[in-house]
Amino acid sequence: MTPLNEDSDKKKIIIEKYNSTSSFYDDRYRKIQNEKYALQFKNTDFKYKTLLDAGCGTGLLFEYISNLKFVNLNREIRYVGLDISWKMLVQFYMKTRRSNYRGNSNLILGDIENLPFREAKFNLIFSTTSLQNLQDLKKGLKELVRVGKEDTALKLSILRKQLKLEEVILYLNSCTNNLRTDIFGELEDVIIQGDLKKD
Repeated sequence: MTPLNEDSDKKKIIIEKYNSTSSFYDDRYRKIQNEKYALQFKNTDFKYKTLLDAGCGTGLLFEYISNLKFVNLNREIRYVGLDISWKMLVQFYMKTRRSNYRGNSNLILGDIENLPFREAKFNLIFSTTSLQNLQDLKKGLKELVRVGKEDTALKLSILRKQLKLEEVILYLNSCTNNLRTDIFGELEDVIIQGDLKKD
C-alpha cells in the first residue's frame, strides 16, 4: 500500500502540471485528442445517455461531441465532466459560456480514484489520456466500473508508456463484455472499450 503522503505528493504534482498548462492545453493537444475520440466514437450510441468524462480537462471531448451533426447535446445527453485540476475546469467553463450550448451539463472538481457519485449512475463512460496519471490505476478502474450501470459503454484511452496492459486487461475482462484493445500506429495510447457487466 502506498503511504498517504506519497499519494498526495503525486496528486499535487499532477494538479500543478495541469493547472500550469490549462491556458494553452487546447492548442497543444486538440488535434491528437480528436484523433483518439474518432477511434473511441465508432459505434457509440449517444441517445439519452448520462455520460461521465473522467479527466475532462478543458472540455475537448465535450467540444468534439458538440460538433457532431448526429448528436443533440441539448436533448440527448446529460454530460458530467470531472477533473482534478480546477484551472482546467475554469477553461472548460469559460468555453461553454462563449458557446451557444446551454444543455444539461455539470463540471465537478474531483479525483478518479475517489469518484463522488453513487453506484450505477452512468451509462456511457469516457476517460481519455487520464488514467496513466493515477497513483493506483486499478483503484481508478474499479471506481469507473462502480459508477457505471449494467451494459455501460466503457471507452478508455491510456498512454502506452509504462502501462501494464496485461494487468488492465485481466481486471477489465472480469467486469466487461466485448472487451477490445486497439493500438494504432503512431498513436501513443491504447484504446480499450467494452460493455460493463455487473454481478
